[in-house]
Amino acid sequence: MLIRVSEIPDEGVRVDSPDLPGVFPEAGWTLDRIGLLIERQGQEVVVVGSFEATARLDCSRCLEPLVTRVAPAVDVHLLPSPRARHEEVELGRDELEVDFYQGDTLDVDGLLRGEVHLALPMKPLCRAECRGLCPVCGGNRNLKPCACAARSVDPRLAPLEALRRPR
Repeated sequence: MLIRVSEIPDEGVRVDSPDLPGVFPEAGWTLDRIGLLIERQGQEVVVVGSFEATARLDCSRCLEPLVTRVAPAVDVHLLPSPRARHEEVELGRDELEVDFYQGDTLDVDGLLRGEVHLALPMKPLCRAECRGLCPVCGGNRNLKPCACAARSVDPRLAPLEALRRPR
């Protein structure tokens, strides 16, 4: 969904229909609920609200598929891109919630994708006690216990083993 910044009315634009096609190009990702208010304050655009999305990921330990739901709150301030004005802009600590829009167009789909990616876990797990894959045979340890013998440490890497042990 593209919104022309110059056409945002004084009362703002409400986006509350989750039927936005093309928000997520990934198969199985859906936008379940959305409630955003987009307001223009001079050249600055403020987007506030929240939404819910479902993402299909793979467990980082066992590689089994899992479904993750996220519901981030949105409070973003957007300014015209400094590249369009041929200026360099240095952001301060209080401006970390600032993003940029290109030309006169605000890409709501891109904003939602960015917020979902920030809300996703860095290391998604199917469950907290996931046992992962066997490093020898590659079997899923959650499905059956693995009887593979542990591999010995490569002698070239043995000095690094001392760094792993707590002191």
